[in-house]
Amino acid sequence: MDMGEFTMIEKSMTPKKASIFSYIITFTAAVLYTVIYLLRYDYGNIFVTMFKPTFLLEFFILMVFVFLFMAAGLLVKAAILASACENKWHGLKFKIVRGLEKPYCSALTPVKVSLYITALLAYIILTAVLPYIIAFFAGDFMFVFASFIGVLLSGGDILMLFKLIGKNSGEYILDIDCVIFYRVYYKT
Repeated sequence: MDMGEFTMIEKSMTPKKASIFSYIITFTAAVLYTVIYLLRYDYGNIFVTMFKPTFLLEFFILMVFVFLFMAAGLLVKAAILASACENKWHGLKFKIVRGLEKPYCSALTPVKVSLYITALLAYIILTAVLPYIIAFFAGDFMFVFASFIGVLLSGGDILMLFKLIGKNSGEYILDIDCVIFYRVYYKT
């Protein structure tokens, strides 16, 4: 990619604003997930789940699975981004985003916005949506409760997806710290 043909615009957001957005998304998803769950199952199941003696043990086990879904989502996102990088897997950076305290993967070189949106969608589906679908069919509210954590983990990616919707697919993005700091390259 010849950088001389592009105009770069840097965009940023404070970690506090990104965290607040993640909490709003998580709360909204929690309400939506619970309402959908209650359309199929009795609300008494929620109370049975919350007050059973093995609640903490089940919650711990489910958190392990939530983090496995997050790791799988991160690897799929990395594989999609690596397909666009010249150095493949060596062109990626894995880190913990400070302020959000969540694992993150980004490309070291700009990638097309359309490919980046695909990578974001894959991560969001594997981390936030798939655990809830499993929870919905399992019928135990404990699974639904655990799926809220997946939504919280993908909150920054959901915000980034909202920011990139409507962008020209010919534009490129260099994601440095999720929504905290990134660069968009427009063709001039």
